[in-house]
Amino acid sequence: MPTFEWIVGILFSVVTAAFWRWADKLGKNDDEIHKRLETIVKQIHEVEKTYQSKADARHENEEIKRLLKEIKDDVKEVSNKINQKADKSCQ
Repeated sequence: MPTFEWIVGILFSVVTAAFWRWADKLGKNDDEIHKRLETIVKQIHEVEKTYQSKADARHENEEIKRLLKEIKDDVKEVSNKINQKADKSCQ
């Protein structure tokens, strides 16, 4: 008949083995999480490289507004010249 110490020893061995198996599984999960995190960080850096900053967007927006104003002014000037010629031809 097995002794009490023998039973406790077997139970302790089983519990210890289960603990180390669980710890190993946590370590593997940690490695997987670390790899995923590295991938996400790389993706974020790629987005940062191609992402337009607010300052750049504002600068481009101001440039577009300036060019549109120039076009508008040119169209007004041409319109005024056409109106002047039309007025001269009507007189």
